Amino acid sequence: MKTVIIDNSLCTLPIAEGTSPELICRYIHALAETGVKYVELDFRTVMKMQELPDCVEYIFRLGDPMFAQLTQAFDFRYVVVTMHDIKDEIDVGNTPVILEIPRFEGFNRKLQALAQKFVSGPISMIRVRSSFDFMNIEQAKELVWRSKSAFTVPIDVCPMDAKRTALDTALKVSNAGVDSMTLCMGKSKSYASLEDFLFTMTMVFNSMPKEYSIPALCKAEAYHRIIFGLKSADRITEIMEHVDYDISHLTNTDTGDRVKMHVSLKDRMMLRRSYVSALQRFAEEEDIPEDIAQEIFDAIDHFDMSLYDQIFVKDEKNKILN
Repeated sequence: MKTVIIDNSLCTLPIAEGTSPELICRYIHALAETGVKYVELDFRTVMKMQELPDCVEYIFRLGDPMFAQLTQAFDFRYVVVTMHDIKDEIDVGNTPVILEIPRFEGFNRKLQALAQKFVSGPISMIRVRSSFDFMNIEQAKELVWRSKSAFTVPIDVCPMDAKRTALDTALKVSNAGVDSMTLCMGKSKSYASLEDFLFTMTMVFNSMPKEYSIPALCKAEAYHRIIFGLKSADRITEIMEHVDYDISHLTNTDTGDRVKMHVSLKDRMMLRRSYVSALQRFAEEEDIPEDIAQEIFDAIDHFDMSLYDQIFVKDEKNKILN
């Protein structure tokens, strides 16, 4: 897949009080193993960290011009500046800037050049953070083509409206070859979910780019649960519950046809086995709170492990997992 994925969970979701820098580092490593190339941070996360692991590159979300000096203390690949931020000159040194705009319409190279006068670093990417209407594949391709024609730098799309169009937009603009896409690990009211995106590619479209890993995603989910203090079921658990049942009621929004799952009984077993194995390793190796550890072990005890032993010696495993 040509489209690069940015995860913004560490700058959009509330981090649980008392979360250690070590846990955040392990979470970032797991995101990197999953296939995420950039992790977006804000000042809350940065202030917790003495140093950042070098497994990914980092984007700093400015939030307020008063935090611009942090760009001199850390080696950020980009700093995000919104159109709302550009009221006075902003000194981010030579750090490349992602200019975040609310929509494509009305924005062009002239406004890009105008915004450049207010920031010290070069504007090196345009991010469109917006709720999009449902699009067919051709409309998505036209959207990406128009955006690349309107600006002189790479384009990032951050789909909003998680309950309606965000996932649909993410799937279609990645298929259309947008340069990068900003998703959010976990459950968010606003952003497209990283888990939803990868599992939809696997289960509905029978496609998983080689650079992405479902087992690593399961490990990242376990860290995510602790770092963000989740009390309800995590996103992967919810997905697995849906896989357990008949979901033939799903409808393709483009064609109106019923969605046919590309997941056989064996595939379901492999997905479950991968998730359970990741939880087992996590529970055995990490120092985690007792209540969360008990939840993990209770979940593990729910499965009959003997059902899955034979699957992993067969070539069928490559059908779903990397």
